[in-house]
Amino acid sequence: MSASNRQLTKTGLLSAGILLVAALLGIVNYFGWKYHKRFDWTSTALYSLSEKSEKVLKGLDHDIQIVVLLSPQKQQGLYGPTRELLDRYAAASRRLKVRFVDPERNPVEAQQLARQFGVENASVVFVSGETKKVVDAGDLAEYDYSSMGMGGGQPTLAAFKGEQKFTNALIQLGQAREPKVRFTTGHGEASLDGLEERGLSSLRELLKGDGYAVEEWASLGQAAVPADTDLLVIAGPTANFVAPEIDAIGAYLARGGRLLAMLDPVLGRTSPGLVSTGLEPLLAKYGVQVDNDIVVDPSNPLPMFGAETLFSNVYGQHQIVEPLSRQSLPMLVSLARSVRAASGPAGAKVTELLKTTPAGWGETNFAALDKVGKDEADLQGPLSLGVAVGGDAKPPAPADDDMPAPPAPADDPKAPRLVVFGDSDLATNQFWNVNVGNANAVANAVNWLVERKDLIAIPPKKTEQTHLSLTGSQLRNVWILILGVLPGLAVAAAIGVRMRRRRR
Repeated sequence: MSASNRQLTKTGLLSAGILLVAALLGIVNYFGWKYHKRFDWTSTALYSLSEKSEKVLKGLDHDIQIVVLLSPQKQQGLYGPTRELLDRYAAASRRLKVRFVDPERNPVEAQQLARQFGVENASVVFVSGETKKVVDAGDLAEYDYSSMGMGGGQPTLAAFKGEQKFTNALIQLGQAREPKVRFTTGHGEASLDGLEERGLSSLRELLKGDGYAVEEWASLGQAAVPADTDLLVIAGPTANFVAPEIDAIGAYLARGGRLLAMLDPVLGRTSPGLVSTGLEPLLAKYGVQVDNDIVVDPSNPLPMFGAETLFSNVYGQHQIVEPLSRQSLPMLVSLARSVRAASGPAGAKVTELLKTTPAGWGETNFAALDKVGKDEADLQGPLSLGVAVGGDAKPPAPADDDMPAPPAPADDPKAPRLVVFGDSDLATNQFWNVNVGNANAVANAVNWLVERKDLIAIPPKKTEQTHLSLTGSQLRNVWILILGVLPGLAVAAAIGVRMRRRRR
């Protein structure tokens, strides 16, 4: 073979090799783009989507545009986590189109979009057709202000709540109307607008953020619960409901209504025992036994609090508490009464949600609460602190002395659902920000009652801040390793290679 032919053959083989390598790289990149897999090695799963978020994203059947009006300079602590999270959302669903607009670099475009969406602050806007949902940047994070003491330092990002806010925004874009939640008033209930420890303002804000229409309802003197009520909430009454009110609530449940009742043990002022709310006989018809006791559990006390305040981490098998059980999140209750599962109507599924330990008991000697002690007259633990009623329960048959409950409309196939807790403090501001388990449990109860299965409380992701502390001797050893041992090994290897070549 001539030299020219050999050169031509070499050139052809080289060209073919280059084309083959290029083709292989193209194939690898294509499959890597289409079937890529991400791994999250953080202990808190900081860079992983929850199962519920993945389910919502896979179920999207319409296109959604996400416009991010954040500045990398001004919102430095939020911009990075927001971008990383939305990249994961976009990778999970091709229905999402994400657009980042920097108000510092593109002020004119940012102002036009702000006017178009009606926003004034830094925000993330979800748009589907004519419907939009705005998530304010201030709602995306929890900050640690401890470093700002004595006038120095800046607040640090303690937890990022973007996944909860973004997933809920996607769900709300797909709903036809805002479910209406009404809180009863007129019986000493906790205030929906109250900012004090016993207030429910934190719960109100969470429900509004999840797309609920929330308002109070004065039940006294009303013939019926408003027809558009998706959920009726009774939070910590200190006085009794009268018979017409009980009849209205009973008729509402008979029509497939949904009830969240949080009933505290209220001591009577003129007679021994607890004040009756009037709801106990109605709840008993649905398989919920509300006991006249105060729960004590010395095995699960809360430090710096009395014996009446405890935490519960023993959960039943139910959708409401399953996320708490899986994440080992306890619930805090204070001055609670036991609420147990009893015999319910046909088709009803009565489930106890959370319990005390076997060492707990229900104190029934109210005349000597300053000397609390377990005796035979008390209810023996473990005691249930909350019950859920679901399934295909039919309205209980009225007794002879009861007013007959109106039949359910033919076009309303819903069966009634109830969740009853023996404590209202678990939903108040006092414990709401202290323990994330309470907020999650109440939010999950509300969403289960109105059958919004996908809208759940996704806990905020805690940022990982790993610190490496070294002693003086350990630091010296590191310097010796880096500046002495490793370079010395490299030099020794080079000398060895050099001497080996000279022998050849």
